Parts: sequence; structure tokens; C-alpha cells
Amino acid sequence: MQQKFLLFFFFLCLAGTALQAQSLAAKGGEALENSNLKEIPADNWDIFADDENKIYYVDFESLNITLSDIVVKSESGSVVLKDDVFDLPVDTIYEIDLSDAKKGTYKIELRSFTSIIRKTIEVK
Repeated sequence: MQQKFLLFFFFLCLAGTALQAQSLAAKGGEALENSNLKEIPADNWDIFADDENKIYYVDFESLNITLSDIVVKSESGSVVLKDDVFDLPVDTIYEIDLSDAKKGTYKIELRSFTSIIRKTIEVK
């Protein structure tokens, strides 16, 4: 009897998580914008840039947080790139390829599950 209850409870939790994920997916970019993540100053984080090829590099090892995803937004706030990076190793050098992006100002957001680091870059 106890095993049946635990199994039922497990499936109930699993169903709730799936519904929440579907709800966030249905909201699309809105879920990105309305997050309540604590902003961390970007003082100790540098972007290494190959301006000629419009490629930017993020060294995960230089960060003091574990990232969940990376988001790049245009000046208007639209999401240009979003990538889940939680499963990448902590010593990753992550490449952001903006070779197809138009000239302008972009914000790179490094997100953990509880905080966010933002940097502004200029694509020439």
C-alpha cells in the first residue's frame, strides 16, 4: 500500500512539473523577460571578442556561478539567441556566434537558476 502511495505521489509531482514547463514554453520570450533573478555585477566577467567574425567567447571557469542558460537580446529586447548550458562542464569556453546579426547593441545575459549577469556588447 505504501509503495502505491509513493508511486502515485511521484507521478503527481512529475505531472505538475510537466504542466509548469508547458506553461513556460507557451509564454515563449515573456518568461525570459518576467524573471525575478537577482542581478550580479558583471565586474569580474569579461567577454573575449573576435570582432571581425562577430564571435564572442564566455569562459565558464571565470564565473562564480553555475549557468543554466545564455540569452542574447537585441536593442529592442527581442531574443536573438537562447541556449541551455546547464549540462556543459564548468571549464567550458562557450562561443556566441553573432555573424548573422545586424550592426547594433546587444545584451548578453548569463543566467543561473537564482541570478543573472548582464553585459552589453556592440556588434560592428
